[in-house]
Amino acid sequence: MTNKAGDKFIFLMSCMMVSLILLSAKESFALPVFARKYHTACSTCHIAFPARNGFGEAFRNNGYRFPNDTDEEMVKEEPIKLGQEAYKDVFPNAIWPSDLPNMPSLGFLAKSGATLQKNPMNGKYRDVKYNAEVDMFFAGTITKQLSYIGDLAFDGGTNGGDAVATTLGRLQLVWTFRPGLSMAWGDVGFPEQFDLISARAGTDLDGYAASLPNPNRGVELRIAGNTGACGGYSLLAGIGRNSEVGATDPNGNDLEVHGNITDTRFVRATFKVGGNGLLSGVGGSYGIQSIGMDNSITFGVNYVNSGQGANTGSEDRIAGLTKNAYSGDVRINYGPVRAVAQYAHFNEVLNSIELTDSYGNDIPRGAFNYGKRNALSFEADYWLYPWLFGLVRYEHLHDDLNGRINKIIPGIGALVRPNFKVGVEYVSVTKDAVADEFDANHETGNSINLYTQVGF
Repeated sequence: MTNKAGDKFIFLMSCMMVSLILLSAKESFALPVFARKYHTACSTCHIAFPARNGFGEAFRNNGYRFPNDTDEEMVKEEPIKLGQEAYKDVFPNAIWPSDLPNMPSLGFLAKSGATLQKNPMNGKYRDVKYNAEVDMFFAGTITKQLSYIGDLAFDGGTNGGDAVATTLGRLQLVWTFRPGLSMAWGDVGFPEQFDLISARAGTDLDGYAASLPNPNRGVELRIAGNTGACGGYSLLAGIGRNSEVGATDPNGNDLEVHGNITDTRFVRATFKVGGNGLLSGVGGSYGIQSIGMDNSITFGVNYVNSGQGANTGSEDRIAGLTKNAYSGDVRINYGPVRAVAQYAHFNEVLNSIELTDSYGNDIPRGAFNYGKRNALSFEADYWLYPWLFGLVRYEHLHDDLNGRINKIIPGIGALVRPNFKVGVEYVSVTKDAVADEFDANHETGNSINLYTQVGF
């Protein structure tokens, strides 16, 4: 017992020392706005933000409100009334009453990053890339029906050389007809559905292999419900256009695509067994209640269809476009263990920019088919304490354009505070001959990644 206690003490001290030197960050979308509104910790809805726990899923399915009609009694910052309730009785001869948040509906996420890339010539980790960014979130609810959510990114860029000063990351409005039935418009799609903790959520070849195309302008219908005392089902379906529709290349030339709002169609369905209800936020058996994990298994399937070819959201043009993509995922929570597995099949990989053939003739965007793509992602997390977790991630990507790329990513992270997360991950990359030849600049290789995320 003494030896075990000593080993645990040494392990914890090592983790604390590592935490002091971490200087990096990746994407996240947790909202301190709601923590202020309800005077509650981020861990009420999240595990190692931005990943949602079972209660967080129910909170979202209720239109960003507390489930089971408890929202009004849980609100600690009372909204400002815009009109009297009696106006409803004389409508349409009066404006329907509403309310405004009684506080700034803003939240911030400060991120800084460092990636130590391994130099393939000498095998040393000396190619350091730094990244800094501040995201400003705005979100809130207006009466019992309307919710809004969005963000702005103030980007310092990698090494400060490719900075984009300010970008509108997302803007979405949600109308909740009743708990479990809502409609969203604006930036819609799949990204919110996946709740991976790993920092490797990048938009390049080192990012997640199983990312699906997403329309960023459209409308979607959301349905969710319980299946008895625990678990539940959800259905998301919508139409929209992809991010490259109506876009231009770096020289300002039109990419010759059409802004058809119905070009991209998508659907996602899930079924959860055990754990918190997808609508009630309670039920089932808890794994580690202090971090909100519920013992459960959730199955999900997805489909995307695009007439012009949808962008996967990657910054690398070699990721290409696809007209049909299918995927499935499984999420398992059991005690201190959490696992997420995803498989995606892209029926075709089309060129995302205009190319030229050997005679100098233009090949229109989307005209050249590189073949099919298969992608597999697996992540497992183990929680040593409610604030300390280890993870391992496996990535597999294979298509005729990029060849075959495999990655194994172990890491460790800690919630130094409920709104302050730090971690370090190592990325081990293996490539076949096709991938190695294509990646002549060695943009995809072994690296050490350090990250921090501070929300306030």
